[in-house]
Amino acid sequence: MTSLILRNMNPFIGILTSKKGDKNLVGNIPLFRSIQQELLKTGGTSIVFSPDDILRNGIKAAKYDPSNNTWETVVAPFPNLVYNRVPFRKHEDTATFKEAVTLFKKQSIPFFNPGFLNKYDCYLQFKEHIDLKQYFLPTIKIEDKTELEEFLLAHRSLYIKQANSSMGRGIHIIKLQRDGKVLLINNRQQTIYPDFHNYWGKWSNKFLNILYIAQQAASPQLYQGKRYDFRILAVFQGEKHVPVGVGVRQSGHQQVTTHIPNGGKLLPYSQFQTQDQDLLIKKIVELCGKELNRKYGFFAEFSIDLGLTSDGRFVIYEINSKPMSFDEKTIEEKRVKMLCELFRSTIEKK
Repeated sequence: MTSLILRNMNPFIGILTSKKGDKNLVGNIPLFRSIQQELLKTGGTSIVFSPDDILRNGIKAAKYDPSNNTWETVVAPFPNLVYNRVPFRKHEDTATFKEAVTLFKKQSIPFFNPGFLNKYDCYLQFKEHIDLKQYFLPTIKIEDKTELEEFLLAHRSLYIKQANSSMGRGIHIIKLQRDGKVLLINNRQQTIYPDFHNYWGKWSNKFLNILYIAQQAASPQLYQGKRYDFRILAVFQGEKHVPVGVGVRQSGHQQVTTHIPNGGKLLPYSQFQTQDQDLLIKKIVELCGKELNRKYGFFAEFSIDLGLTSDGRFVIYEINSKPMSFDEKTIEEKRVKMLCELFRSTIEKK
C-alpha cells in the first residue's frame, strides 16, 4: 500500500540512493535506519529514494518505521534537504542522477555531498595547498609506459590503484628489485615479473581502459610487525568540519591494505592517541573540509585514510566523500546525531 507523507515534519530529509535493477533500493541501509530513528526523536522524518523515483510534483519513496522495523512506500512532496548517498559511481554518471541534481538546485533544495571524488583530481587539488601538500605522496596518472617506468625508477616502490575505486579494490604494490625484476604484491599473492616491460605487457590493457594512478609507496610504521593506519570521520559542525572519531585499522595476512574485508582488524585508537596527534588531525580535517567545499560543493561528511611512515611522517592516502558505517559503535552513533543536527540547522537557516 502507498500512503501520503506530508511536509509538516521538520526536518524532512530525502536520502538519495540507488536501485538494484528496477526494484529494491540499495546502499547503506543501517545508516538510513539510524538517521530515521534519530530524526523521529525531534519531530523530523526521512524518506529514501532513487533518481528514478522522482515524479512531476513529488517523490515515490520508502519510509522506515522503527516501531515495527518495516519499510512502507510513500508518495511525498520534495524534501527540505537531500543527502546524497548514491553508492555507485556509475549511477552518478547517469542522466537521471544529473537531472535530479538540477531539479533540486532549481527548487533551492540543499544538496549534501556533491558526489564521489576522483583520487587524481584530489591529488592535483591538494598538492598546491600551502598547508596540506606536505601530507600527499607524489602521484601520477598512468597513461604512458615510459612515464610510469621513470616514476618507478625514482621511487622504487609504488601503490597502483584505480582513480575511481574505494575500499582497497584493485590496489597492488610494485617494487623494483636490485636485479631489475618487478615484484607485484596484492592482497592475495605475490608475482615476480622479469622486468618492467613484462609488467607493463600484463597490465597495459587495464591501464589504458580504466584510469589508474601510481602513488609513491611510503614505508609504513608497524605495530607488532604489521602496518596500520587511521580512519578519520569528519562531519560539518557550526562553521567547519570537525573529527567525529578516529578508528585504527591494521593489516592482516597481507601488507597492501588495512581494510576489514581484506583481512584487516580494528585496534583501539587509545593505544596510539596523543594530544599533539589529536590537534594535528583536527587541523587536517578542518583544512581538507574547507578545500573540498570550495572546490566541489558542500560536504556534510567525509573520511580520511591517514598513515604514519616509519620515519614519523603523516601522509594522507585517500579522502572518501561517502564514508561507510564505522565498526566503532560510539563513532557511528555520534555521526548520526551530528548529521541530524546539521540537517536541522541547515533548514532553519534557509
